[in-house]
Amino acid sequence: MVKVSKEVEHYIVPMYKLLYFKINTPKWIGIRFLMNISLSLKQRDYKIEMPKLDGKEYKLIQITGENKIEGDYTSLYKKMIEVYDKMEIKNNYELERRIEYHIQRGYQILKKSLKSNSNIYEFLYHEF
Repeated sequence: MVKVSKEVEHYIVPMYKLLYFKINTPKWIGIRFLMNISLSLKQRDYKIEMPKLDGKEYKLIQITGENKIEGDYTSLYKKMIEVYDKMEIKNNYELERRIEYHIQRGYQILKKSLKSNSNIYEFLYHEF
């Protein structure tokens, strides 16, 4: 199971507003977006302290599409994380912990960089 913090849970709807997504867009899309932000940042040395993960838990099938016939990106995310973090992930437990880290890191990157009226697309254009 992949856990997220309450802060991440509460940030998803405001983030959807910045992205012009419908508010009822599934949360896994926002969580995957945060993970992708982290894995796309050129500045690899931006480290974070992991907070208490006191929010909802998600299964890998929700985050990566694990074992879905169409849309299973688990091995892709595993490879992306291994390359980005310069490490080998040996099992799903390690993968889930690294996913948690990158979700939280993506959240902190956006929270630090954007205000409620910011243009997220302009930010993405300049940062990535």
